[in-house]
Amino acid sequence: MQSLDSNTPILRRLGAKLWHTPPLLLCLASIFWALNPIVGRAAKDLLSPVTLAFWRWVVALVFVLPFAWRHFRPDLPIIVGALRFLGFLGAIGVGLFSFLVYQSLQFTTATNNLLLQSTMPVMTLLMPVVIFRERLRPIFLACALLSIAGVVWIITKGQPACLRWDALNVGDLLAISAVFLYSAYATFLRRAPTMNHLSLLVVLFGVGIAALSAPYAWHIWQTGPSVPSPAAVASLLYIGIFPSLLSYTLFNRAVALIGSGKAGIYMNLPSVFGVLMAVPLLGERFEPYHLIGSLMVVGSILLSRQVKN
Repeated sequence: MQSLDSNTPILRRLGAKLWHTPPLLLCLASIFWALNPIVGRAAKDLLSPVTLAFWRWVVALVFVLPFAWRHFRPDLPIIVGALRFLGFLGAIGVGLFSFLVYQSLQFTTATNNLLLQSTMPVMTLLMPVVIFRERLRPIFLACALLSIAGVVWIITKGQPACLRWDALNVGDLLAISAVFLYSAYATFLRRAPTMNHLSLLVVLFGVGIAALSAPYAWHIWQTGPSVPSPAAVASLLYIGIFPSLLSYTLFNRAVALIGSGKAGIYMNLPSVFGVLMAVPLLGERFEPYHLIGSLMVVGSILLSRQVKN
């Protein structure tokens, strides 16, 4: 017991260091996020997309409430005053985003899903231009065009001259739509009212559950209730705790420290980590067009990082 007590100050210092170091926060969040589409792809025959999305946030809310309750009650007047804005954030960045991610995995591979998510850094740079009318520098436009070229290369399997609507996988389009929504969430997040970060998570998770409740109820009515297998329960526990509760906590904190644009630059890391893990875990093939397209996207990200504020 004495040994544990003697180590407590060290653990607290390490925790404080992590909480104030955005690159560490974002790298850890990215590792958890990287396994999300892999687990979702592996569980696609066990759980429907809306079931995965709904119970993901139920699990996250159950685990965060015991820690958040003492902060939530004092923050309640702030929450009520900004309920419409927070409802919008939770609907697009929690509910609809997660459903589109899992729905896309019904039609495309985890590798494609992860690589398409690597467009998020550039999208988070462009989103403030569209939403808040911030000035777009030419170098950012070049980054965006290079990123789009990488996406086209991936979804056309290295044959951009053959691009046509019927060549686009519906899963790829859903994945890009999910990236767009999360980029909007990250951009608007900086306008969130000041409150404890756990209170913010409770509201966002609660809104996500509410947004998914009607589609989930319809799904149950159509298919009937069922008892999940142990593998399905394990999948839900993972996605509810790690890429949901922990990753959102870490990402929201990083945005509060350095802003959505700089935080978004790190969002290529889930793609890098995830693709490396999807190949051995799911037996998916990493094709040359994946490499070339991802290099274009990563190149656009690296180019954007050279730009001074």
